[in-house]
Amino acid sequence: MTEIQSLLKLQELDMKCRDLETALRELPVRRQIDVLEEDLSTLRERLSCANQELNQARKEQKHEEWEIKDITMTISSISQKLYGGLVSNPREIENMRTRLDTLEVTKGKLEDGVIGIMEKVEALESEITDVNSGISRKEIELGKLTQKRDLEITDISAKLTDAIEERKRLQSVISDPLIRKYEQLAQDRGGFAVAPIRGNLCGGCHVALPSSIVILAKPNDRIVRCENCGRILCWQE
Repeated sequence: MTEIQSLLKLQELDMKCRDLETALRELPVRRQIDVLEEDLSTLRERLSCANQELNQARKEQKHEEWEIKDITMTISSISQKLYGGLVSNPREIENMRTRLDTLEVTKGKLEDGVIGIMEKVEALESEITDVNSGISRKEIELGKLTQKRDLEITDISAKLTDAIEERKRLQSVISDPLIRKYEQLAQDRGGFAVAPIRGNLCGGCHVALPSSIVILAKPNDRIVRCENCGRILCWQE
């Protein structure tokens, strides 16, 4: 293999390395993982809010139940006095009846409120169960995707390492001046410094090459450049 042919092979390895590096950066599974992590973050935030709401609702329920208990005891005490013959004053009896009516109304409203809170608690508990189930499913899916990502990274990284090592071996048989010329051209031509000759066309710019240029390039023993794009030409059988 001549230096020019080695240079073309070197370019192929450089392109392979770039493709593998791009593949590492742009693994589709990375985006899937990002979406799942966003979903999990949203679910965990909702779970936290639901738990806070549930704790608050339970506190409100307990408070209301204590108020109902106190009112019930007060009603019982007043009723014992009123109907136990302990009070004989008509005005006092009337006041007690009015007080009982007021307490019964208040108790009824509190009991209705407790029912509403209990319904809220039940709904929150159901929501928390559903959210926890959703989190579990997402975590399992995330685990699988993470494993898939790690396997893909390992596979691509191994291929990249092999390509880099092969490039080092190949570069060692190419002269430094030619390497420097190649690297400068690659920088100027978007990584495409060596163009294979296809028929009589430059593989870089696809312009027809003069027969004299093709004849000079065929042995691949010297630097012959396309007069149109300036790339180094490499004859391929």
